[in-house]
Amino acid sequence: MRADSIQLAQRLTAFIREHTADNEARVSEVVPLPGHAGVSYRFLHEGLGAGAARSEALVIRLAPLGVPPIGPNDIARQGRIMAALAGAPASRVAVPPIRWWGEETKWFGRPFFIADFVAGDKPALGERIFSPDEMRRCSLATVEAAAALHRLDWRSYSESFGAVIGLASEIAAWDRLLQRPLIEKKLIERSPILRARLLAAIPATPRVGCVHGDFQWSNCLFKDGSLAAIIDWELAHIGAVMLDLGWLCMFSDRGCWVTGDLVPSACPAPEEIAESYQGAAGERTDDNQVRWFRALSCFRFGAITAFNLMLHRRGKRPDEMWETFALSAPRLFERGLELLG
Repeated sequence: MRADSIQLAQRLTAFIREHTADNEARVSEVVPLPGHAGVSYRFLHEGLGAGAARSEALVIRLAPLGVPPIGPNDIARQGRIMAALAGAPASRVAVPPIRWWGEETKWFGRPFFIADFVAGDKPALGERIFSPDEMRRCSLATVEAAAALHRLDWRSYSESFGAVIGLASEIAAWDRLLQRPLIEKKLIERSPILRARLLAAIPATPRVGCVHGDFQWSNCLFKDGSLAAIIDWELAHIGAVMLDLGWLCMFSDRGCWVTGDLVPSACPAPEEIAESYQGAAGERTDDNQVRWFRALSCFRFGAITAFNLMLHRRGKRPDEMWETFALSAPRLFERGLELLG
């Protein structure tokens, strides 16, 4: 193992021994996991438990070093949200089972959560290619999971998710990223026009509920045609639930991207996904409103891309994937304007 993995294995062993009262427990095979947010490791926990030897794969997620644990970097909050959703009665919201989470820095030097490792495939860039039939079944399972999440009584989860975020505040938050002085201006030239068009047509009474916030194919794990888990809850909040549908549609819309491999090869069209979602949710939504949320998603991800590209190129948070996404940043703002008509 790498030096950082060896050190983490030692800390995990001490943590698990104290929290399970199993003084024979040990941790091995600590391996970094891929991803573009947070720092995650898969590891093997071996222990005696109640006298019976067992071995299980777990995952620890840590806040990035040197970054305040707030917003998307509040790892303990993510653990708290998933733990709350796991206890939702008949919610059918698939989340990784959370073992422990905490804000204290005693164990790992930063906030953390530890969850069961959930095996599964993703129909996303660099992952396994799904057949048309597999993709169709997975798409239906995905929209059903979104509808189940959105049906929850959000008031029962506000302690974990936080206060309601209105759409004007949502737009303002992402626009603040675009105002950073080191953002590459050529990527975001059309963003002020799109922002103005979005603000001028904000839906008056959007349905409010629990929102994942990054509901896309790379955050869905599938096994045998079923949705095994939804991961990466760093953008979760209480707000307009159609945000999740617009986001999934954006990652299924080839018109948003200049590189064709960012959309799963057999992915249904955004209109088909929206139709399936409305069937699962049991209610109809005006097509213009769906298009508005798709346009908002283009604005959001355009801002996220420009901001993270800046961090990447400055060496603050290196991740080559943002170079690929940045090719489509101008197109995202343009596509948003097209969707608004």
